[in-house]
Amino acid sequence: MSDEIVSPPYGRLADIYDFVMRHVDYRAWADYVEAAFVRHGAEPDRVLDMACGTGTMALEMSQRGYDVTGADASEAMLAVARRKAGAAGFVIPFHLADLRGAEGLPSFDAAICLYDSMNYMLSPAEMGQALGQVRPLVRQGGLFVFDVCTEANSIRYFRDMTEREAGEGFAYVRHSFYRDGIQTNDFTICFQASGESVREVHRQRIYPVRTVLEAVAASDFALLGAYDGFTFNTASEESDRVHFVLRPK
Repeated sequence: MSDEIVSPPYGRLADIYDFVMRHVDYRAWADYVEAAFVRHGAEPDRVLDMACGTGTMALEMSQRGYDVTGADASEAMLAVARRKAGAAGFVIPFHLADLRGAEGLPSFDAAICLYDSMNYMLSPAEMGQALGQVRPLVRQGGLFVFDVCTEANSIRYFRDMTEREAGEGFAYVRHSFYRDGIQTNDFTICFQASGESVREVHRQRIYPVRTVLEAVAASDFALLGAYDGFTFNTASEESDRVHFVLRPK
């Protein structure tokens, strides 16, 4: 076994990301996004999937007839997304773009940013910057739907959790812990073919719901709803996940 390689977030996790996330019901998540469109009177055609990762949601939305563009800050994740789209017979533009620097993209009828991606903004200032970057990408009258995971979620499931799993040609250990408002996911991945041991450390800021609401209020978006999980009930600090639906002011 070679010495441990330190990789930036998603640099090598991209290779096994779909295996690690195989429990996620992206179809149900797309159902919820569509329900949010209907609830708030939106009929989008062109949809931007920010922090699209390996493109699973972009593909799901494309299969439902939307004209989807994906953007992500990880070229490794985008490489997987492009392969998956091509294999499925879809032409989906995927762009290298960070939430805090998404200049150059056109405008869309709706934008989505799902599965804790906003939690990678490690300060309220960064979250405000992300909202400011996304705003020009959403046309007047359009919607921006994003979610965050909460402290309640981190305390319930990630306060100090270790999991070990193996797939075809690899095995990994993930140690997740939550301290001082930061959830850390520490991956060690062993690739059997190359004998590599790769370590990636991912950190997310876990915000009180009120802090996200304050960032939205200071942005050029109007809040249409802050919803508990995959419902349209009002969110609280006890929610595991909160979906925010915004419209440009």
